Amino acid sequence: MAAVGSTTDQASLFSQVQRYTARTFAGHVREVATEKRHGKARSTSLSDKCVDVVVKNFEHYPVHENIPARCMRKITSRLPMHLDAKIAAEFVFDENYWKKRCQEQLPQRDCQINEHGLTWKQLFFERHLRTCFEEFESSKSEESSAPGLLSAASSSQDYVFTLKTQELRGHPDIESICKMLPNLARLEITYGVKRIGMKYDRMLFGMKISDANCLAKSILNCENLTALTLQSNLIDDDLLRMLMTGLIKNSRVTHLDLAHNKVTNHGVRLLSKLLGMGSVMTSLNLADNQIHAEGGRYLGRVLRANESLIELNLRLNRLADEGGRMLLDGISGACRISHLNLAGNSLAAKSVTALARILSTDVNLLHSLDLSCNAFTEEGMDEIAMALRNNKILTSMDLRMNRADADYFAAHTGICSILRQNELNALHTAGP
Repeated sequence: MAAVGSTTDQASLFSQVQRYTARTFAGHVREVATEKRHGKARSTSLSDKCVDVVVKNFEHYPVHENIPARCMRKITSRLPMHLDAKIAAEFVFDENYWKKRCQEQLPQRDCQINEHGLTWKQLFFERHLRTCFEEFESSKSEESSAPGLLSAASSSQDYVFTLKTQELRGHPDIESICKMLPNLARLEITYGVKRIGMKYDRMLFGMKISDANCLAKSILNCENLTALTLQSNLIDDDLLRMLMTGLIKNSRVTHLDLAHNKVTNHGVRLLSKLLGMGSVMTSLNLADNQIHAEGGRYLGRVLRANESLIELNLRLNRLADEGGRMLLDGISGACRISHLNLAGNSLAAKSVTALARILSTDVNLLHSLDLSCNAFTEEGMDEIAMALRNNKILTSMDLRMNRADADYFAAHTGICSILRQNELNALHTAGP
């Protein structure tokens, strides 16, 4: 059984068994001591000699079949940590080898196998491919860069389920790479450079039309892709229109994150096509974009009939009071949203009235709500508190940095007590 490793909370049965050493009999100890005293060297067994030969030539003549498990463990324990990744992927399956290789070649903060399917081999190859991506530069000759990236993807194809890069300096052909990753389920890409200092160049940041075109084709062709994160890529409505050619035909992506981009009302109108009847989208993040009241109207209209969306984040946009009202009117229908973030949208009285109508009904499913950094007054807080009197579902609400006085928040404990009671009831219902 493969070892889970020291970075997890619980060790596997294999790791626990390794803590116990085999018993050494006294007679054997005396025999070894006598041999050492008389200068007698113990002869190396034939199997050990074979293991040495196999290890020495493993890179050119790798083997893994028809070898006893005891000998195979000896072989993998002696293999070098710089063994070619393609050969190691195909012929080395011992988790102890991959654990040792990860701990030697990766920073300690990256050795968290709970984020990589609880296997060291998957962790190594997902990190290996990420490093190859971040070292890729379009300015280099195609012969020296692109084939190396494709080779890394080819050797990693069976073990990469998440491809995540937050510092992509070049613009590789994502479509060709994704074709080599049949198990890819999560894709996170940010085009840009960190810690660039005085060498800032606008061309180093953001997605290009060619990138959007490749991504659209990748989204369409990846059969197991369920989560797509494209934060901080300077995506505007034109780039989003290109991405939509793949998203609109894909019925598997359930998580879409376009935070910190330049999506406007027109872009929201395009995205609303993903939320119609038959939608599978469960999470949509449009935080920190350029969405105004008209965008709130588009979302509110499509959410009236949506039954799949669970999480919606519109933090740091420009919905204003009218846009917030239209959005919340849509959520009051058949929508099943349980986590809603509308912080920093200048919501006011009209939005409070629409929200109070949602919170006072028995059919709402809101569990957490972020309304911080808006324009709610003391009257609006009272209206929300009145609506929450019979609410048994909402467990979290953030109302900080609104226009009500600080003393008013300290005195008004009704909302906090209701939320706390709902949380305790939820924990009691969930059981141990």
